[in-house]
Amino acid sequence: MTLADLLADVHIPEPGVTSSGSSGVRRLRTADGIALFVEIADEAVRFEGYDARLAVARDVTAQRSAIDSVEASERRFRDLFEHSVGLICTHDLNGVLLSINPAAALALGYRVADLVGCRMTDLVPTALHSHLGDYLKRIGHSGEDSGRLQLAHRDGSPRIWEYHNRVLWDDQDTPFVVGHAQDITQSRSDERRLREQQAELEAVTDGSPVGLFRATLDGKFSYINRSYERITGQRADEAMESGWAAALHPKDRMRVMQEWASATQLREKFLSTHRFLHDGSRTVWVSMRAQPLIVAGEIVGYVGSVADVTARHRAEQQLQRSETHLRTIADAMPAMIGYLNATLRFKFVNAAYERAYGRSRADIVGRTAREVLGEAVYAKRLPYIECALRGERVTFEEEEQRGDDFRCMEITYIPQRDDDDQQIVGLHVMVQDITRKARQERDWMRAAEIDNLTGVANRAGFLARLDRALVRSKDQQSMLSVMYLDIDHFKQINDTYGHGVGDALLKAFAQRLASVLRPSDVVGRLGGDEFTVFTEGVRRPEYASAIAAKIVMAMRRPFFLAEEKLTLSLTTSVGLALSGDESAMTTAALLERADGALYAAKAAGRDGYRVAARKGSAQAVERSRPIMK
Repeated sequence: MTLADLLADVHIPEPGVTSSGSSGVRRLRTADGIALFVEIADEAVRFEGYDARLAVARDVTAQRSAIDSVEASERRFRDLFEHSVGLICTHDLNGVLLSINPAAALALGYRVADLVGCRMTDLVPTALHSHLGDYLKRIGHSGEDSGRLQLAHRDGSPRIWEYHNRVLWDDQDTPFVVGHAQDITQSRSDERRLREQQAELEAVTDGSPVGLFRATLDGKFSYINRSYERITGQRADEAMESGWAAALHPKDRMRVMQEWASATQLREKFLSTHRFLHDGSRTVWVSMRAQPLIVAGEIVGYVGSVADVTARHRAEQQLQRSETHLRTIADAMPAMIGYLNATLRFKFVNAAYERAYGRSRADIVGRTAREVLGEAVYAKRLPYIECALRGERVTFEEEEQRGDDFRCMEITYIPQRDDDDQQIVGLHVMVQDITRKARQERDWMRAAEIDNLTGVANRAGFLARLDRALVRSKDQQSMLSVMYLDIDHFKQINDTYGHGVGDALLKAFAQRLASVLRPSDVVGRLGGDEFTVFTEGVRRPEYASAIAAKIVMAMRRPFFLAEEKLTLSLTTSVGLALSGDESAMTTAALLERADGALYAAKAAGRDGYRVAARKGSAQAVERSRPIMK
């Protein structure tokens, strides 16, 4: 077998392997297929007179495998060094950088070429050079060191590296330091910011007047602030876990704990007003609230607050006592007292409302004024209500006549303004029954308007009623008749029989005059023997003339004066005036017309009537129809 027969069919050059001629490292394959690395050396020689080549082969498979492993390890280390995001460097014991990976150089704002051979003092702030010297001494002495090192970025900003370095030796037995570090500048900044925020939060919570607490999912306290301690009288270590319940007032403890347990089990909010026993003696009323704390969509516990509401509770109790006191007073008053809000809905009524409307207080409160009063009464009072809602105090009287039943109510609306005196938020209502007073006033007014002798209206009463009748006549566009009459030759009767008989005759005359008129007609005595009559709603002038004629005829019958035992005959003269579509007509003008017609009747011989001509008539006085005697 020749040397060529031993060579493998495939030759694979390897790094560092020479292959000139037949010398060098060749890969051979054994008969069973195993590849071997063989180092072959040959040279030309003369052997037994022939030119020959002497070949020496040596198996270097193991050596080649070891070399390949070292080279692969070096490649992996180089890749790790070059591409690692971690910060890696080497330096000698004097602080000169021997190597640095790109990540570390970039973290300081440099290129690798800028830093290799650079002294570490150039990367450390001047004020910290002594610390760098201490580090070099420590690691040179112990061979290993860990800690934090402050460096300077190329732009001057500080960088903090957390490192772990170790001393190694190269193949010349020269020591050098291999360092692994992590830039924690941002994390340190974040930690500081977090500590500042925590400090601010603690300052805020401790400075808050409201007690704050945090509880676990099972309802046990894990934190309270100083205000909680101040309000409840418990120290933080006493309130932790379930210890906070010990400060609850004995009369509230069971209820509060049951409600708290129910809220935490159901993962619901908790709200309670109860008492704490501060220092075991002083009672403190608090409003306690707790809300589930949700993080990333999950309930992780509870956060809550405790506010001291003792002053408010006492004020509410005092207010309740005052309201009870005022309600008692209001219920004892005969006047109806109520309060409506700005939407005219009853918020309070006293007992008088119940008696007046025959409904319970609960049935009135909450209803609107329209519902309680009814449409008709509400419409009548609405203008006064609107006036009060504009801020004016309103008082008015409301009369009601149902058959012989007369009632008069005095109603007062007092606006209630808000605390800033800007808006009307409601109305106070007071309704007093002044029927008795109104009746007295009507009686007094009637007495002031009635002639004491005859019982008919006196001058003032007649004129006041005539004024109102004339207004109604104009509004309704109806006819109004006014008669002016007196007793013919009354002075002779007085002179003959005396004033006593004269007064008796005047009374009898007034009674007969009223008897021939309608109940709605108004009779008045202006003085002496002068009487007036007005009639509303006269359809035709002839009807008024018929009434005048009827009066004249009625007075011709003899008058029997029982007390005087005297029978007298007399006549009367009547002047009639009519007001129809004369919009400018006044009471005085109408009476003046009637008076003129009366003088015309007397001038015509008395015992008759005359009708005053209306506006536009050619004659001043119309002649009366003949009266049969």
